[in-house]
Amino acid sequence: MRLFHPLTFAIALKYGLNSKAHKFAKFVAILSTVGIAIGVAALIVDTSIMQGLQNRLKKSVLSDTPHIVVETSQNSIPEILKLKNVVAAAPFVQAQTLMQSKNSLALINLQGLDDSDISYATGYERKDLKLISVPPKGSFELNAEAALYIRNDLKLNTGVKLISTINARYTPMGLTPTQRIFTLNKYYSSANSTALDSAVGNYDDVRRFFRMPAQANSYRIWLTDPFVIDSVTPKLKAMGLNFTDWTSVQGEFFKAVAMEKLTMTIMLCLVIVVASFNIISALAMVVSSRLTEIAIFKTMGLSNIRILNIFLLMGIFVGVTGTVLGIILGIPLTYYVSDMMSNTGSFGTLPVSIELTNILIIGFGSVMMSLLCTLYPAVRAAATDPVTHLSRG
Repeated sequence: MRLFHPLTFAIALKYGLNSKAHKFAKFVAILSTVGIAIGVAALIVDTSIMQGLQNRLKKSVLSDTPHIVVETSQNSIPEILKLKNVVAAAPFVQAQTLMQSKNSLALINLQGLDDSDISYATGYERKDLKLISVPPKGSFELNAEAALYIRNDLKLNTGVKLISTINARYTPMGLTPTQRIFTLNKYYSSANSTALDSAVGNYDDVRRFFRMPAQANSYRIWLTDPFVIDSVTPKLKAMGLNFTDWTSVQGEFFKAVAMEKLTMTIMLCLVIVVASFNIISALAMVVSSRLTEIAIFKTMGLSNIRILNIFLLMGIFVGVTGTVLGIILGIPLTYYVSDMMSNTGSFGTLPVSIELTNILIIGFGSVMMSLLCTLYPAVRAAATDPVTHLSRG
């Protein structure tokens, strides 16, 4: 008797493995399993590669882009550092300025940072900021993006003239912009997607160039993750502070990346949906061929719920099998695609980020879709009238 315990599982297993009852229904069920496996595997490959690409872009593009620049005084910094996801704050100034060299004239984004006056939130220190090198005070040197050197045909230790109309003064000759010679002595790599190249100098040197007061009135804020910006900005607004954040500079670029990721995910989810709909066809054929047996089960005392469970188990078995096969296939396939694309030399190293949360969401969604597609034939089987079908023989 233990062979048939639990009874619903034993009957579902018999119907699922009995290939002589309805071969075409079994063939359709196998197609559903293969389709779900392919869809799950493709979805894992897509989400893992897109997530890896997004993480790399976040690390490279936003490494030198201020997460938040807030206009405030030193007195407000301790309160800001108490906010969740805030790491540190430092005096900061930035503005667009004209750079004139021997061979070129370009508009750049000039930043000034005081790395000797950084205030940290509890539990954080300098290594958590991953700062680029900031020139010493009074050196009037700049650390610029490598792209700036390339685009303007510049070399290291080259003197350039910076021209700015910020706080320009009136003289007998009219409005006279601020001019100062800075030396480009360092460079750093960046994947900045904005049109302007950036250069970083010491806060005091840049402040003096822009003729700004010695008392800092703007601060750069570092966050634990640039993507948690929406959890911090409402609190800054509640404090009555004026600020700008990285979304005003790089927001559209990352929106485009997120939209591409969403589009590919939806397209691959449709593969799973189509494969799951085949379960309806397979189970409907099984139910049609088993109506007399279902009627006999009911006359023997099997309840509608247990009849429903029999066919739900059959559909879930197909969904779980396809999902497990898809996960087993998808993870190694992701690394294979990454290695293959990296070896071509055209894309560099293709980043991969396989996260357990993404796999669990994909697996759960696939099984739930299979369950939904199983409901109709299972309900139809449970609603079978035993008198009608037994009277027909």
